[in-house]
Amino acid sequence: MKAAKDVLEEIHLDALGELLNIGMGSAAAALSTMVKQEVLLSVPMIQVLHQGEVPTQIDDNPPKTVCGVKQSFDGDFSGDAVLLFSEDKSLSLVRAVLGESMPLEELGEMEEEAITEIGNIILNACISSLANIFNEHLHSDIPEYLQEELVDLFKAEGRDDHYVLLLRMTFNIAEQDIKGYVTFIMDIESIIKVKAQINRMMGL
Repeated sequence: MKAAKDVLEEIHLDALGELLNIGMGSAAAALSTMVKQEVLLSVPMIQVLHQGEVPTQIDDNPPKTVCGVKQSFDGDFSGDAVLLFSEDKSLSLVRAVLGESMPLEELGEMEEEAITEIGNIILNACISSLANIFNEHLHSDIPEYLQEELVDLFKAEGRDDHYVLLLRMTFNIAEQDIKGYVTFIMDIESIIKVKAQINRMMGL
């Protein structure tokens, strides 16, 4: 069976980038309401990686430890949607949401709850945009907070059929350069189904 890199051509990656950009746009609007200031997003960059390649390819200077949220989904295609921030930037994001005046020790205590809520908004927006455009029902599980080393998070665990659709995007909140990484971990079967959906949508 072909690898995901061979299955998805540039036209499919461009289409996925556009589709996910719609979801991220609505997420940015919701996040703007939370932080009571404008949230600007960079143009998304999307690529397909084998699960084990992610730690070295996620960024030019990848963080060792990441915080984020994982949300599993299933339907016509299934996988795990994961939102990641570097550990130091996650606190900056929490401070933007909860307010500059909150003491650092209290920020730390509320970090998990705040990041989970942010992840819920962003990941649900992405999953919903795919479901709406493809006219499919995708069921999402309850979001799960995570904090671990990047290498451990994307261990392939002996499986060769799991790939990552990596969406790299920068969040700018009050001129804070907060990088967020949205990833979709899917097996090759699900990626082939996504390709079929894009082909149908584009009349290919």
